[in-house]
Amino acid sequence: MNLLKLPLNSNKRILILFVLISVIILVGFYSFRAQQKPVELPQAETDLTAMKVSMIMQMYGCDNQEIFQAIMETFDPVLIATVIAIESEFRIDAVSPAGARGLMQLTPEKLDDWKNVSKNIHVGAAYLKEQLDRFGDLELAMAAYNAGPTTVAKYRGIPPYKETIQYVKKAKRVALTLEKLLAQMKNDSAKSEPNA
Repeated sequence: MNLLKLPLNSNKRILILFVLISVIILVGFYSFRAQQKPVELPQAETDLTAMKVSMIMQMYGCDNQEIFQAIMETFDPVLIATVIAIESEFRIDAVSPAGARGLMQLTPEKLDDWKNVSKNIHVGAAYLKEQLDRFGDLELAMAAYNAGPTTVAKYRGIPPYKETIQYVKKAKRVALTLEKLLAQMKNDSAKSEPNA
């Protein structure tokens, strides 16, 4: 039975998205704290990353190989897939009331050819990476992606905007949920291992 092809209701999609965002936040937090340079991932980790990206896309009914390939070429494919899920739900033609457009919800000054899938993803990923480099903190980078870096700098932290506060709170809840799930998985794994 292929679990990835099972129909998911919105609660299951939200739970899976929460778990994936939590993983991203935890990985981002620890890697930025350590200030490690990117390293080439072993094949098993690359396969796991591809599987996670594919799962996120399937949650939104997206099987577009051009989107998948462009995501896999970014600095953090799972993070970028999660941002796309949050921002546009993988709708290439998404346009926000504020005028942000495309998969990564870019403003016109960032990209005029917003329906070009590869460009939209690469420009959005580069912009998010710029925020990560600038703020050195995943929460602040996500807030900057949502509200703009000038606003985050002005408030010297997460801006007091309801939408941005909720965006960051959601990410924190996801991180806590993930910690609990990972602890449970580790505990279950330890129980199932035969005694040596």
